[in-house]
Amino acid sequence: MFSPSPAETKAGVLAVEPYFQGAVPSGRFDALGEVRPVTAQKSVSQYTLIKYGLTDRLSIYSLPTFSYGWGNGQSSTGVKFNDFPIELHYNILTARPAQYRPSVTAYLGFIAPTGDYTGLSQSQDGVGQGAWFLRFGFQSQSVYRVMGHAARLRVWAVGRQAVTTAHLRDTTSYGTSTGFSGTAHPGAFGNEGASFEYGLTKRWVMSLDLYGTWAGSTELVGKYRKAMQAVHTQSSWSGSYNLGPAMEYNWSPDMGFIGGVIVPFTGHNASRAIMPEVAVNMVF
Repeated sequence: MFSPSPAETKAGVLAVEPYFQGAVPSGRFDALGEVRPVTAQKSVSQYTLIKYGLTDRLSIYSLPTFSYGWGNGQSSTGVKFNDFPIELHYNILTARPAQYRPSVTAYLGFIAPTGDYTGLSQSQDGVGQGAWFLRFGFQSQSVYRVMGHAARLRVWAVGRQAVTTAHLRDTTSYGTSTGFSGTAHPGAFGNEGASFEYGLTKRWVMSLDLYGTWAGSTELVGKYRKAMQAVHTQSSWSGSYNLGPAMEYNWSPDMGFIGGVIVPFTGHNASRAIMPEVAVNMVF
Protein backbone atom coordinates (compact mmCIF):
# COMPACT_ATOMS: atom_id res chain seq x y z
CA MET A 1 0.00 0.00 0.00
CA PHE A 2 2.89 2.37 0.78
CA SER A 3 5.79 0.61 -0.92
CA PRO A 4 6.98 2.00 -4.28
CA SER A 5 6.67 -0.18 -7.38
CA PRO A 6 9.30 -1.12 -9.98
CA ALA A 7 9.62 0.25 -13.50
CA GLU A 8 7.21 -1.15 -16.08
CA THR A 9 8.70 -4.06 -18.02
CA LYS A 10 7.16 -3.24 -21.39
CA ALA A 11 7.11 -0.05 -23.47
CA GLY A 12 3.66 1.48 -23.84
CA VAL A 13 2.21 0.08 -20.60
CA LEU A 14 0.26 2.66 -18.59
CA ALA A 15 -0.46 2.08 -14.89
CA VAL A 16 -2.97 4.36 -13.12
CA GLU A 17 -3.71 3.98 -9.40
CA PRO A 18 -5.97 6.57 -7.73
CA TYR A 19 -5.79 6.63 -3.90
CA PHE A 20 -7.96 8.17 -1.20
CA GLN A 21 -6.32 8.61 2.19
CA GLY A 22 -7.61 10.05 5.46
CA ALA A 23 -5.54 11.30 8.38
CA VAL A 24 -6.95 11.26 11.91
CA PRO A 25 -4.49 12.84 14.42
CA SER A 26 -3.84 10.72 17.52
CA GLY A 27 -1.07 12.62 19.29
CA ARG A 28 2.59 13.38 18.72
CA PHE A 29 5.81 11.52 19.47
CA ASP A 30 8.11 13.66 21.62
CA ALA A 31 11.92 13.57 21.59
CA LEU A 32 11.91 10.45 23.81
CA GLY A 33 9.27 8.61 21.79
CA GLU A 34 6.41 9.17 24.22
CA VAL A 35 3.01 9.96 22.71
CA ARG A 36 1.74 13.37 23.82
CA PRO A 37 -1.81 14.64 23.22
CA VAL A 38 -2.12 17.44 20.66
CA THR A 39 -4.92 19.12 18.77
CA ALA A 40 -4.40 18.93 15.04
CA GLN A 41 -6.33 19.17 11.83
CA LYS A 42 -8.00 16.20 10.18
CA SER A 43 -7.45 15.81 6.46
CA VAL A 44 -8.28 13.76 3.41
CA SER A 45 -6.04 13.42 0.36
CA GLN A 46 -6.57 12.18 -3.16
CA TYR A 47 -3.48 11.26 -5.12
CA THR A 48 -3.07 9.33 -8.36
CA LEU A 49 -0.02 7.27 -9.21
CA ILE A 50 0.62 7.49 -12.97
CA LYS A 51 3.40 5.46 -14.57
CA TYR A 52 4.13 4.96 -18.27
CA GLY A 53 6.67 2.61 -19.86
CA LEU A 54 8.86 4.65 -22.22
CA THR A 55 10.94 1.55 -23.03
CA ASP A 56 11.12 -2.01 -21.70
CA ARG A 57 13.35 -0.71 -18.87
CA LEU A 58 12.59 3.00 -18.44
CA SER A 59 9.33 4.46 -17.06
CA ILE A 60 8.16 7.96 -16.20
CA TYR A 61 6.18 8.45 -13.00
CA SER A 62 4.13 11.27 -11.48
CA LEU A 63 1.92 11.67 -8.41
CA PRO A 64 -0.50 14.64 -8.57
CA THR A 65 -2.00 15.15 -5.10
CA PHE A 66 -4.98 17.12 -3.77
CA SER A 67 -5.78 17.58 -0.08
CA TYR A 68 -8.51 19.06 2.12
CA GLY A 69 -8.17 19.82 5.83
CA TRP A 70 -10.57 20.89 8.55
CA GLY A 71 -10.92 21.22 12.31
CA ASN A 72 -8.55 22.35 15.06
CA GLY A 73 -10.58 25.51 15.65
CA GLN A 74 -9.84 26.99 12.21
CA SER A 75 -11.72 27.18 8.96
CA SER A 76 -11.28 24.46 6.36
CA THR A 77 -8.39 24.77 3.94
CA GLY A 78 -10.44 24.14 0.83
CA VAL A 79 -9.12 21.81 -1.85
CA LYS A 80 -5.36 22.29 -2.28
CA PHE A 81 -2.95 21.07 -4.96
CA ASN A 82 0.25 19.89 -3.26
CA ASP A 83 3.88 19.87 -4.40
CA PHE A 84 4.21 17.83 -7.61
CA PRO A 85 6.75 14.97 -8.02
CA ILE A 86 8.02 13.54 -11.33
CA GLU A 87 10.50 10.65 -11.55
CA LEU A 88 12.24 8.36 -14.00
CA HIS A 89 12.34 4.68 -13.00
CA TYR A 90 15.02 2.52 -14.60
CA ASN A 91 15.00 -1.26 -14.32
CA ILE A 92 18.67 -2.13 -13.69
CA LEU A 93 17.98 -5.83 -13.21
CA THR A 94 14.99 -7.75 -14.59
CA ALA A 95 13.31 -10.32 -12.37
CA ARG A 96 13.44 -14.01 -13.22
CA PRO A 97 10.96 -15.75 -10.88
CA ALA A 98 12.03 -19.25 -11.94
CA GLN A 99 15.54 -18.47 -10.70
CA TYR A 100 14.32 -16.38 -7.71
CA ARG A 101 16.26 -13.44 -9.15
CA PRO A 102 14.83 -10.08 -8.02
CA SER A 103 14.28 -6.97 -10.08
CA VAL A 104 16.15 -3.80 -9.10
CA THR A 105 14.82 -0.35 -10.04
CA ALA A 106 16.61 2.99 -9.61
CA TYR A 107 14.66 6.23 -9.10
CA LEU A 108 15.69 9.77 -10.06
CA GLY A 109 13.48 12.85 -10.32
CA PHE A 110 12.37 16.07 -8.68
CA ILE A 111 9.55 17.67 -6.69
CA ALA A 112 8.21 20.99 -8.04
CA PRO A 113 7.04 23.55 -5.41
CA THR A 114 3.44 23.87 -6.63
CA GLY A 115 1.74 23.76 -3.20
CA ASP A 116 0.78 26.89 -1.21
CA TYR A 117 3.39 27.70 1.45
CA THR A 118 3.68 31.48 1.95
CA GLY A 119 1.36 34.48 2.34
CA LEU A 120 -1.32 32.21 3.81
CA SER A 121 -4.52 33.28 5.54
CA GLN A 122 -3.89 30.58 8.17
CA SER A 123 -0.96 28.22 8.78
CA GLN A 124 -3.10 25.14 8.10
CA ASP A 125 -3.49 26.26 4.47
CA GLY A 126 0.16 25.38 3.85
CA VAL A 127 0.56 22.20 1.78
CA GLY A 128 3.92 22.91 0.15
CA GLN A 129 7.56 23.53 1.08
CA GLY A 130 8.40 26.22 -1.47
CA ALA A 131 11.63 24.58 -2.65
CA TRP A 132 12.70 22.24 -5.44
CA PHE A 133 13.74 18.79 -4.26
CA LEU A 134 15.85 16.08 -5.88
CA ARG A 135 14.24 12.62 -5.55
CA PHE A 136 16.39 9.47 -5.63
CA GLY A 137 16.39 5.88 -4.39
CA PHE A 138 16.04 2.24 -5.31
CA GLN A 139 13.55 -0.61 -5.04
CA SER A 140 13.95 -4.39 -5.32
CA GLN A 141 11.16 -6.90 -5.85
CA SER A 142 11.21 -10.71 -5.81
CA VAL A 143 8.54 -13.40 -6.11
CA TYR A 144 8.55 -16.77 -4.34
CA ARG A 145 6.28 -19.72 -3.83
CA VAL A 146 5.31 -20.31 -0.19
CA MET A 147 3.10 -23.27 0.74
CA GLY A 148 1.81 -23.44 -2.83
CA HIS A 149 0.90 -19.75 -3.02
CA ALA A 150 2.64 -16.78 -4.65
CA ALA A 151 4.45 -14.39 -2.29
CA ARG A 152 6.09 -11.10 -3.21
CA LEU A 153 8.74 -9.25 -1.22
CA ARG A 154 9.70 -5.62 -1.80
CA VAL A 155 12.47 -3.61 -0.15
CA TRP A 156 13.25 0.03 -0.82
CA ALA A 157 15.05 3.17 0.32
CA VAL A 158 14.34 6.65 -1.05
CA GLY A 159 15.47 10.18 -0.20
CA ARG A 160 14.52 13.75 -1.08
CA GLN A 161 17.08 16.58 -0.88
CA ALA A 162 16.24 20.29 -1.21
CA VAL A 163 18.27 22.04 -3.92
CA THR A 164 16.76 25.54 -3.53
CA THR A 165 15.63 27.77 -0.66
CA ALA A 166 12.05 28.82 0.14
CA HIS A 167 11.39 32.57 0.36
CA LEU A 168 8.83 33.35 3.06
CA ARG A 169 6.43 36.16 3.84
CA ASP A 170 3.96 36.48 6.72
CA THR A 171 2.04 33.30 7.61
CA THR A 172 3.69 30.22 6.11
CA SER A 173 3.75 26.44 6.32
CA TYR A 174 6.96 26.82 8.39
CA GLY A 175 5.06 28.22 11.38
CA THR A 176 5.72 31.93 10.88
CA SER A 177 3.02 34.59 11.31
CA THR A 178 2.07 38.05 10.01
CA GLY A 179 5.02 40.41 9.65
CA PHE A 180 7.67 37.78 9.00
CA SER A 181 10.12 38.02 6.12
CA GLY A 182 12.90 35.51 5.50
CA THR A 183 13.94 32.17 4.07
CA ALA A 184 13.82 28.49 4.94
CA HIS A 185 16.03 25.66 3.79
CA PRO A 186 14.04 22.44 4.25
CA GLY A 187 15.83 19.40 5.57
CA ALA A 188 16.22 16.22 3.58
CA PHE A 189 13.58 13.56 4.13
CA GLY A 190 12.81 10.03 3.01
CA ASN A 191 11.68 6.56 3.92
CA GLU A 192 12.80 2.95 3.74
CA GLY A 193 11.16 -0.37 4.45
CA ALA A 194 9.86 -3.71 3.28
CA SER A 195 6.49 -5.05 2.21
CA PHE A 196 5.18 -8.58 1.94
CA GLU A 197 2.23 -9.79 -0.16
CA TYR A 198 0.74 -13.26 -0.02
CA GLY A 199 -1.79 -14.61 -2.49
CA LEU A 200 -4.58 -16.38 -0.60
CA THR A 201 -6.36 -17.15 -3.90
CA LYS A 202 -5.97 -15.96 -7.49
CA ARG A 203 -8.05 -12.91 -6.58
CA TRP A 204 -7.47 -12.24 -2.87
CA VAL A 205 -4.10 -10.99 -1.58
CA MET A 206 -3.09 -9.90 1.92
CA SER A 207 -0.22 -7.47 2.37
CA LEU A 208 1.83 -5.82 5.10
CA ASP A 209 4.11 -2.79 4.86
CA LEU A 210 6.70 -2.10 7.56
CA TYR A 211 8.62 1.11 7.01
CA GLY A 212 10.30 4.08 8.61
CA THR A 213 10.14 7.75 7.68
CA TRP A 214 12.68 10.42 8.61
CA ALA A 215 13.19 14.16 8.14
CA GLY A 216 16.31 16.26 8.70
CA SER A 217 16.68 19.66 10.29
CA THR A 218 15.06 22.69 8.63
CA GLU A 219 16.80 26.06 8.98
CA LEU A 220 14.64 29.17 9.28
CA VAL A 221 16.23 32.66 8.97
CA GLY A 222 14.51 36.07 8.93
CA LYS A 223 12.87 38.73 11.05
CA TYR A 224 9.54 40.20 12.04
CA ARG A 225 9.44 43.59 10.34
CA LYS A 226 7.58 45.74 12.89
CA ALA A 227 9.23 44.33 16.00
CA MET A 228 12.62 44.01 14.26
CA GLN A 229 12.90 40.62 15.95
CA ALA A 230 15.53 38.39 14.35
CA VAL A 231 14.75 34.70 13.87
CA HIS A 232 17.30 31.92 13.31
CA THR A 233 16.12 28.42 14.23
CA GLN A 234 16.84 24.84 13.30
CA SER A 235 14.28 22.12 13.85
CA SER A 236 15.14 18.71 15.32
CA TRP A 237 15.45 15.54 13.29
CA SER A 238 12.25 13.50 13.30
CA GLY A 239 11.16 10.01 12.35
CA SER A 240 8.54 7.32 12.83
CA TYR A 241 8.00 3.61 12.17
CA ASN A 242 4.74 2.44 10.66
CA LEU A 243 2.68 -0.69 9.97
CA GLY A 244 0.36 -0.90 6.98
CA PRO A 245 -1.84 -4.04 6.84
CA ALA A 246 -4.15 -4.28 3.82
CA MET A 247 -6.29 -6.63 1.69
CA GLU A 248 -6.40 -6.62 -2.08
CA TYR A 249 -9.00 -8.01 -4.47
CA ASN A 250 -8.23 -8.39 -8.20
CA TRP A 251 -11.26 -8.93 -10.42
CA SER A 252 -9.05 -9.19 -13.53
CA PRO A 253 -5.31 -9.41 -14.31
CA ASP A 254 -5.34 -5.68 -15.10
CA MET A 255 -7.57 -4.26 -12.40
CA GLY A 256 -7.81 -4.55 -8.62
CA PHE A 257 -8.82 -2.86 -5.37
CA ILE A 258 -6.84 -2.47 -2.15
CA GLY A 259 -7.87 -1.15 1.24
CA GLY A 260 -5.98 -0.87 4.51
CA VAL A 261 -4.72 1.42 7.26
CA ILE A 262 -1.31 2.90 8.16
CA VAL A 263 -0.54 3.03 11.89
CA PRO A 264 2.59 4.72 13.34
CA PHE A 265 3.74 2.64 16.32
CA THR A 266 6.85 4.52 17.47
CA GLY A 267 8.88 7.61 16.62
CA HIS A 268 10.39 10.87 17.83
CA ASN A 269 9.61 14.55 17.16
CA ALA A 270 6.88 13.50 14.74
CA SER A 271 3.11 13.76 14.46
CA ARG A 272 1.05 10.60 14.87
CA ALA A 273 -2.03 10.01 12.72
CA ILE A 274 -4.07 6.93 11.82
CA MET A 275 -4.40 6.84 8.02
CA PRO A 276 -7.09 4.66 6.37
CA GLU A 277 -6.51 4.25 2.66
CA VAL A 278 -8.20 2.75 -0.42
CA ALA A 279 -7.04 2.52 -4.04
CA VAL A 280 -7.92 1.07 -7.44
CA ASN A 281 -5.11 -0.32 -9.60
CA MET A 282 -5.55 -0.23 -13.39
CA VAL A 283 -3.08 -1.29 -16.09
CA PHE A 284 -3.59 -0.50 -19.78
